[in-house]
Parts: sequence; C-alpha cells; structure tokens
Amino acid sequence: MTKIFSLFAIVFIMSTFAHASHILESASIKNDKVIMKFSNRINRADVHTFVLKDKPTKRYVFDFKNTHLKKKYKNKNIKYSNTKSIRISQFTKDIVRIVIESPRLYGVKYYLVASGYCKITLPKSRIARKANPSKLFASIASALSSKTSFKRPRKKYTIVVDAGHGGKDSGALGGSRRYMEKSVVLAIAKKLRTRLKNLGFRVYMTRSNDRFKTLGYRTRYANKKHADAFVSIHANAVKGKRRRVVHGIETYFLQVSRSARARRVAARENSVVLKKKDRLSQNVILNLMTGPKIVMSNKMAIDVQKNILKNLKKSYNNIKDNGVRPAPFWVLVGAQMPSILVETGYITHPMEKVRLKDSAYQDKIAKGISEGISTYFANREKEME
Repeated sequence: MTKIFSLFAIVFIMSTFAHASHILESASIKNDKVIMKFSNRINRADVHTFVLKDKPTKRYVFDFKNTHLKKKYKNKNIKYSNTKSIRISQFTKDIVRIVIESPRLYGVKYYLVASGYCKITLPKSRIARKANPSKLFASIASALSSKTSFKRPRKKYTIVVDAGHGGKDSGALGGSRRYMEKSVVLAIAKKLRTRLKNLGFRVYMTRSNDRFKTLGYRTRYANKKHADAFVSIHANAVKGKRRRVVHGIETYFLQVSRSARARRVAARENSVVLKKKDRLSQNVILNLMTGPKIVMSNKMAIDVQKNILKNLKKSYNNIKDNGVRPAPFWVLVGAQMPSILVETGYITHPMEKVRLKDSAYQDKIAKGISEGISTYFANREKEME
C-alpha cells in the first residue's frame, strides 16, 4: 500500500511540474521599467497583453499564465510618478495580472529574459511646463531636424541578408509562376541591402541573383562574415479555401514551438532540404538551443515586426499583424548570431500577392526591417551601458 501511495505521489508531482508553474518572486521599478523576477523562465506564449483605452486613463494589462504570486503577496501596488497606478494581483487561480494605469498613451514594450526576468517599459517624464525657454527651443529644434523616428546605434554592425529559396527552388507560388516567392523575396532583400547600407551597416547577401543555395551554406556564410545579425526573407502560403482569407505579416525566431501554426509554416520552409530521416536529429538540436542568442533574436524580431507594420500602415489599409513567434526554421540553425526569419505576407492571398509584387510595397517592408534592426542594436547598446 505504501509503495502504491509513493508511486501516486511521484506521478502527481511530475504532472504538476509538467505544467511549468511560475512564481512571481518580486517586482520593482528601475530605469523607467517594471522589473519582475520569476522562479523560472517565462515564455512569450505564457503572456497575454491588451489595452483598455478608458477615459481619462489608459490601462495596459499583462496576464501571465500558469503563474502564482509569492505567498507574502496577495496584492501589490507599486508607486511610479508617471503613472496613476501599477497593480499586481492573482487575477485567477493560475493567472497573475499586472495593470499599468497611465494618464496618456505610450509605446509600451516588454522583454523576457532567459534568467526569469520580465521587463515592462513605463511612460517617461514629459518636458516640464516651466522649463527654460532656450532649452525647450533647442529640444524642439533637435527633434525637428531629425528625419527618423527610430533609433540608430553608435557602432557599425555587419548584417547578412538572406533571400529565401532561389534557382530550382521557387518557394511558394501565388496561383501562377508570375507570383513566385523566390523572386519577391530577392527584390525585397536587395532593397533591404540598400536601406541598411544607407544607415551605416555593412551588408552581405547569401544570394543576389536567381541561384539555389542550401540552408547550411546560408548560415555558414553568415558565420564566415562574422555577422552581428542574420535576417532571412520569405513569403508565406496556405492551401485550399483558406487562400482567400489568410494574410498578414509575421516574424519568427528559432526555438521549438508549441504552436501548431508555427510548426506548419516552418515545416513548409524546411521541406525543400530537410528529409524525413533528419527530423529526429533536427528536434534534438533545437531542444538544445537555448540561452542569450534566443533572447536577443526574440528582441530583434519584436523590433522588426513593429517597424514593418508602422511603415506599411502609413500607406496601406488592411495590414494584419500576425505577431512574433518562435518556430523551428532550419535555415536559422547554425547561425552564431541573433537571427530571425520574416514572412513578409501571403503570396497565396489575392490582395497581398499583388502588393508583394509592387516595388513601392517592397520598399516599405525593407524600410521597416532596416529600421527595426537599427532600433534593436541601439537598444542593445543602451542595455550594455
């Protein structure tokens, strides 16, 4: 009887840990950020965010799934001069909620760190009304003289731009050979090269013409060039009736994914070079890939996705944000630097495939990617200070 009870206890404990429960151990304010420390690593899939635009305040809500407050906290309020309130509570049995109530809208971001930290940005102080007029004028003049609203790094970085597919591998088709993924992504990649060079980056391309390159070659090339970032450009696709419905832009970073959708997209891109017999070894390698590079790739993906959407929405309607996702893309395996894969749209969608062939639309995407990369490196420099 004792043995049966012990076995039951072991099974119960194992099942409990399988749900990857997190404990929120502390929360504090530092450098205009809420710094939250969890007992173990938080995944992006465990975080749900939304905004309640009430009058006269705006509430930014972050729900952390499978998470519990430390026993000594039932509810926690944090004071910060530029917000009305910051409240942390056990919203449901398995969800910890943080609500940041601000008197104005601001560009909130959050960053997940592998060591178990989550950092959420807070609104910064505005210029005081009684500020020195000469200083105020200088500040306004400086803002007006700047032609960009994104951040620029101080150092010169090397970027490898990878145009997906090529040669015998056409990639996805948008109903006819007029709409081929390999052609669309090469055009975007060339525009991205120009944009990045104009921002002061060193840029290399894995292919600059219609030639097939193996996935292994692409990352080896990036490593050989000692690149600081690797960006692979692709176009998405679906089959059947969904072709007329599914569209949008998404950015991926390398990691094993629990999302069936992300796995399907990765499987399509991997299918050209990855044989069935290699899939087991692929999963073993992917499961070993954790740590700082994954975190940095995630941050870069967030900045790139945000800037692509910002640039496209200025000129086009019906731009859909499909978000930033982890996925097992084989083209990113082996890269020794932060690396992302951008799915620039669905070449199977009636509206999106026409836009993807348009030079002006391609340039907006390239502009967004370049500004996202620039912002990522500028933010990284600030974090290293």
